[in-house]
Amino acid sequence: MILAIADHFQYSKREQPFILPNVVTGHEVILPISQMQWLLNQPDHILSQHEANKQFLRAEYTMLHPSIIGEARMANFINRYLTRDLDIFAKAIVDEIEQALEDTWGSDPSKWHEISLYNVMLVIIGRIVNRVLVGLPLCRNPAYLQSSTKFAQMAPVTGGLINLLPNWLRPTLAPFVTAYDTFHYWKMSRMIEPIVRERLLTLGPGVSFKKQASSQPNDFIQWALVEAFSQDEQAEQTPEMITKRLAVLSFAAIQSSTLTITNTLLDIAASSDSISIQSALRLEALETAEKSKDNAWTRASLAAMTMTDSALRESLRLWSFVSHGVTKAVIAPNGLTLPSGEHLPYGAKCGIASYGPHHDNNVYDNPYAFDAFRFCQERKSEVTKVVTKEGHSAPRSFVTTSDYFMGFSHGRHAW
Repeated sequence: MILAIADHFQYSKREQPFILPNVVTGHEVILPISQMQWLLNQPDHILSQHEANKQFLRAEYTMLHPSIIGEARMANFINRYLTRDLDIFAKAIVDEIEQALEDTWGSDPSKWHEISLYNVMLVIIGRIVNRVLVGLPLCRNPAYLQSSTKFAQMAPVTGGLINLLPNWLRPTLAPFVTAYDTFHYWKMSRMIEPIVRERLLTLGPGVSFKKQASSQPNDFIQWALVEAFSQDEQAEQTPEMITKRLAVLSFAAIQSSTLTITNTLLDIAASSDSISIQSALRLEALETAEKSKDNAWTRASLAAMTMTDSALRESLRLWSFVSHGVTKAVIAPNGLTLPSGEHLPYGAKCGIASYGPHHDNNVYDNPYAFDAFRFCQERKSEVTKVVTKEGHSAPRSFVTTSDYFMGFSHGRHAW
């Protein structure tokens, strides 16, 4: 709350960067929104968002292995396999959602019971994510699910604790701080290792990895093995490395999704229009399913659900799970000079706070209220824009980020 108030005060009242002391890097600078384009235009070898993310998570300690910290391989898994085959996974995802809701919420509408929403959603999202990454029956294995979700839940907390330590103490104390995470990785590996060893019997020299047969079954374990063998990387073919990458990818998928959907459900429940919002969302889902061939969910049918997407975006606008929409670390050896003339040394951070832009009444009417259909009620084309009093254009498209919507960061590294 204190950070949110500070961010809002800086955004609303100041034009010059607001400098916050930081015991780790020397200092941190919050830039005014007018310098967003300058920030995004800086090349990665000068300002690095990836480096800022690594420092935030203390990835050298929390992400299990140094090679996992790199961007290329993990992004490749998502783009080459997951995004490409999203329609293929849709049926399995819907099946897992239905089963997970029945198991956790029950299916009898006449029986009411109390739940801890965040904890229940952590289980549901964990099952959905693992249905794609490891498939049945492992995604419903209570022991595996607990370790996968606990690792996802605790990784950012562990990173935050390590950030509180002085630099010279981290190598000594970090293994103790990460012991709980390591324990859950170890439990995951006990269940993943037999699967990897069985798959290894079908892969090796002479196998054509361009053929469909070498990519079955379609899950993360197979993706990782195919990539490792096609690139002849022996270190990546081990059960240990595959499980470590799996744990990290689960963290990336589970934690942010759980926070977002939990906040959205709470916002809908707390709204004075809660019943009408629920009715509209149900009707949209039913109509979308009826229009789809064989009632099958696809990427196209999901894209047509603008009201559902708007509700999610509106909640994320109000309650972003990071206080800074864009944060970058200075990695130029000689530092960087800001447009204001101030010089940042190597290792310092600068960025744009998200709270102020997300609650700017020049862009959003009644910005502190939850308006579930804010992003679709005036949408007449693929991109509808509003022009602010300062002359800026703020995209209202449900598929993009902007200077005034940084729920997933902004710029070329937003995802």
